[in-house]
Amino acid sequence: MNRYFCISVTLIEPFFHGKRDEETAEWPPSPLRLFQALLAGSRIRGRGHPESDAVGAAFHWLEERKEPPQIVCPIERRLGGYNFFVPRNESGPRQDRLTTKRARPHHLLEEPRLHYLWRISDSEWQTAQSHIETLCEEAKHLHALGWGIDMACANGRVLMAGDIPEITGVHWQIWRGFSSPSPRQSRVPAKGSLADLDRVYQSFVASMNVEQRAYSLPLKPRVFNEVTYLRSNSLPPRPHVAFSLESTGTDERGPAFPQTHAAVVAAMLRSRACESAKDDRHWQSDDAAKYVAGHAGDAEESLPRFSYLPLPSVGHPHADGLIRRVLIAEPYGTSGEHSRWVRSRLNHIALIDEHTGKPCAVLSAVEEHDGVLDAYLASANAWFSVTPVVLPGLDDHKHPKAEKLVIKAIVQAGIDFAAVAEFRLQKAPFWHGSQHPRYYFAPNHLRSLPRWHVSLRFREPIPGPLAVGAGRHCGLGLFCAENF
Repeated sequence: MNRYFCISVTLIEPFFHGKRDEETAEWPPSPLRLFQALLAGSRIRGRGHPESDAVGAAFHWLEERKEPPQIVCPIERRLGGYNFFVPRNESGPRQDRLTTKRARPHHLLEEPRLHYLWRISDSEWQTAQSHIETLCEEAKHLHALGWGIDMACANGRVLMAGDIPEITGVHWQIWRGFSSPSPRQSRVPAKGSLADLDRVYQSFVASMNVEQRAYSLPLKPRVFNEVTYLRSNSLPPRPHVAFSLESTGTDERGPAFPQTHAAVVAAMLRSRACESAKDDRHWQSDDAAKYVAGHAGDAEESLPRFSYLPLPSVGHPHADGLIRRVLIAEPYGTSGEHSRWVRSRLNHIALIDEHTGKPCAVLSAVEEHDGVLDAYLASANAWFSVTPVVLPGLDDHKHPKAEKLVIKAIVQAGIDFAAVAEFRLQKAPFWHGSQHPRYYFAPNHLRSLPRWHVSLRFREPIPGPLAVGAGRHCGLGLFCAENF
């Protein structure tokens, strides 16, 4: 059974002031921040004495952990902020050299204790045991986490896998998506972080040397990895690009397609994307066939690929449900590089009617979101289908079997079903402008499958766009957030 090396940090006051380099909020406190705090406490304890080989080896072992720790934190909320005044390092009367510092801390609403948990496999336990004992001893000397005013104390221990669910708080885990993680990242130690932090400290000491009569900026940490942490019951952002449908002629109103033909509009959009991807240096031949066209044989369901999502106008009592906007989305947690390619290549490209062979609408990249786009891209707990969800199998006209297929469809969409608090399925539409599932056009390979309108309520808000079911890449199973 796997063991976990756990370092628990208790803040003396229920506030955390730490920020990222860009002055943006940092929550939860990153593993690199904890590593720095442990190192600082250890060095203060041993000031005037050389670091023992055991302590150095233990920190090297910790920085080289390939799997970042899980983090468990209390529920928090970010405060509005306040100003306070600190002296500049200049000569003269104190009141003349004060400068304003802005603080906007996180307020911890539960017991202010954070837990960092590194998994230790059975095969490495024998070699890890001595390092863990050393780090447990060094953790006792931690004195702050975040700013210097975020006073704290810490302790280390070993837990078994069965103990983890008993730790109260919000559980944060590493997101392992198909591609690069989202821009919101946390720093974790990497091989060489210890030596790099020593260089940073020495440069700070040198910058404060008054004998030089000159101030030099200290170095900043450079050796670390970056990962994305998400709540265990949440989802990462989903990169996307949105277009409005403009007229091909003199009609200023622009084209509008019935939402029952969402799959037809999606097919036109996919066709133009495939044509643009041919011989484009952004794609290798196989990548274009899989990611853009969605061709991967038996692996198609789990394939990272574009979703082509026409957006009906819904959310208002007088909404007509017509399609005037479209969206192309990548899988959850990808880097967004393919969305940027789509924006550059498809902007001002015409959609072609497959029956007439003539242009029927021109794509125009959306610069500012409107109410309709916000309804599909919001972060919300409750979501309701606009176009019906195509179930990934036959339900034999039995409601319990249909419910099991909805669960399967949720998992296939890349969503942990544990994140779902409840769901409901029905044939009647939820939104003004939506229709009964039988009226929607479906591609040949989906026509024999049952369709339902579905509502989903998640335990934590999740970001849009949200599409579920066997037709989620071609405009069916598209959801809109509640209260729009």
